[in-house]
Amino acid sequence: MRALLVVLDSVGIGQAPDAAAYGDEGADTLGHILEQTPALTLPNLCSLGLGELVG
Repeated sequence: MRALLVVLDSVGIGQAPDAAAYGDEGADTLGHILEQTPALTLPNLCSLGLGELVG
């Protein structure tokens, strides 16, 4: 049996409503990655629901 664990704890999708108060205004790690690499596809993560989060 094998298991693969991918930790995505710092891959943000958009900013929180209070982001400016903490110096995080404009935070959107995944959005910025996709801006720089528009051909990037993440089919496995999308099949798990990632596409529902990205607007």
